[in-house]
Amino acid sequence: MGKLELAVVGDTPYIERLAKRIGQNAPEYLEITRCYKKEEMSDFFAVHVPDILLYEKEEALPESRSNHTVEIMLTDTAGSDPKTGFAIFRYQNGAEILRQVFQIYEKAARENLICWCKTADLSMTVFYALGGYEMQLPFSMAYAAIYGEKGKTLYINLTEFSGIQAFLGEEDGQNFSDLIYAVRQRKEKFLLCLQGILHQTESFDYIQSPGCPQDLYEIQAEDLSMLLTLLREKTNYEMVVWNCAAMNQAVMRIMEHCGRVFCLVKENTFGTYRKEEFTQFLAKEQAKKIKDKVQFIVPQTGTASFIPGGDIAAQLKDSTFAKQVRTLIS
Repeated sequence: MGKLELAVVGDTPYIERLAKRIGQNAPEYLEITRCYKKEEMSDFFAVHVPDILLYEKEEALPESRSNHTVEIMLTDTAGSDPKTGFAIFRYQNGAEILRQVFQIYEKAARENLICWCKTADLSMTVFYALGGYEMQLPFSMAYAAIYGEKGKTLYINLTEFSGIQAFLGEEDGQNFSDLIYAVRQRKEKFLLCLQGILHQTESFDYIQSPGCPQDLYEIQAEDLSMLLTLLREKTNYEMVVWNCAAMNQAVMRIMEHCGRVFCLVKENTFGTYRKEEFTQFLAKEQAKKIKDKVQFIVPQTGTASFIPGGDIAAQLKDSTFAKQVRTLIS
């Protein structure tokens, strides 16, 4: 069994004592490494990729560190760090802090490693539009239709009131809310539930958005982890295309586990303003796992129109922006 590396960062007397006490209580499979001075951090992270990072609030961590490290802040007050969600109250003995470190690491593993390890052969792409964009739905569906030519594709619509039912000529039916319920309640019958929820076109399968927008804000990280695991283990999809609207916790989690994040923007003054604000958000700590995946797209929509209820897959493949989409896929 390989060792876990816990990096303790800082040079205060407190952090030095804590590192020694953690070392005294550490199991054999845990290796403790130390980074003392701020000016040494860049060199430290160039050599080390710790599994866990323990640091004090005052420390300014370099941007070059790994996105897969579980970072835990030592705080003066009880509660979570608003940036990472992982924090430990510092005024406790070393053994108790180490116990909480492992507890946090295990929680992160359940939420993250399931997706990283078990979806290695399942590609995922997410579409998101700043401030909403009426062409987000057909543009992302064109991507799914064209990708569907090379591999089995699932399109999951998480945009409320997107117009997908009228666009595809579908009646109201089961949707993503029902799928999450199936994941939570009937894991052993997942395929049977999925069959009743799926809709089909000639090029891709799709799942409609939740019937109630509030459901989008109640999706838990564990739900997404289990859903992706089940899709990988029990289906033969090669690509999942997510169409997302509101930047809530669930959408952030999806973006973190997707290979590409296409952000649609309008080529006008307010489109520029929104892009600037989103770029500022990407520079923040909580967005570090998605910032390198984001690609801004200005859809070349032209003057083409769609006929609802017709051969939508064919229309999408022949649409004005199909050439642009093929360039993104290649």
